[in-house]
Amino acid sequence: MKGIAVGIVLAIAGLILWLTTKEVETPIISLHKAGLILAIIGGAEALFALLGLGKKANK
Repeated sequence: MKGIAVGIVLAIAGLILWLTTKEVETPIISLHKAGLILAIIGGAEALFALLGLGKKANK
């Protein structure tokens, strides 16, 4: 259950960054791109946690 919550929080934080920082320029990395990557990683983590939870229920 903890993995699902962490994944959802990461996905929400990433979406907020992605949607709100399009015009912000930083010297190292674009916050817009970092937000998109964070949202993808958070979604994947939540999905894998759900799959793991489903496999535990079947056993």
